[in-house]
Amino acid sequence: MIAPAAVQALQDVLVAHLRSRKEWDELPALFTVHETEGHGVRLVTVPVPDLVWAGHGHPPTAVASLAAVALQLPRYPDGSHLLAMPRAGRLIGAAFRYEAYALSSDSEASPVQEAVRRRSVGGSVPRFRDIPGRVEQRCMTAVDLDGGRYMASSSRLDESTVDATEPIVAYLAFDDPKRDKLTGKVVDATNRFLNAIKPVPDRRAET
Repeated sequence: MIAPAAVQALQDVLVAHLRSRKEWDELPALFTVHETEGHGVRLVTVPVPDLVWAGHGHPPTAVASLAAVALQLPRYPDGSHLLAMPRAGRLIGAAFRYEAYALSSDSEASPVQEAVRRRSVGGSVPRFRDIPGRVEQRCMTAVDLDGGRYMASSSRLDESTVDATEPIVAYLAFDDPKRDKLTGKVVDATNRFLNAIKPVPDRRAET
């Protein structure tokens, strides 16, 4: 089980990481999440070559592919994964940073209002990036070993500036009835990566 203090610390770390970003159009990044002494949390960057992101084009697809590769990698004798960096602390989750576009129902832009209306009735809409008035966002999705899901985001104030809103974060526990609101390819890919690198029983204890 992950302590409530660590759950809160992970939310704080996601917000702090987004707040630290000062540029846009960055490559995505993948992280392992570790619990430190006193239920603190740290992010450790997974060394993903730039070519992996460029070669896949769609970042969640790249993360899913990395998960498949991770399943083939050897483990330490105690069952920990090579990518889990055991010296960083107990592995409790994985996180994925990316940029995306969103539609705000509060937008005054008529193309956004029309797109929101069409989505609400199940109609098709253009790609969000092609809709005038859409919002550019930095996002971080994380999952933990208890089945919790986290979503942090910060919106660009205007395309003419790099400034962004203060990041906000949401957390839904495994038994939260609203947990299905945090679903999709990004969550699935991040969860697949965590499942690929999470600890397995210590093989030495079986001998």
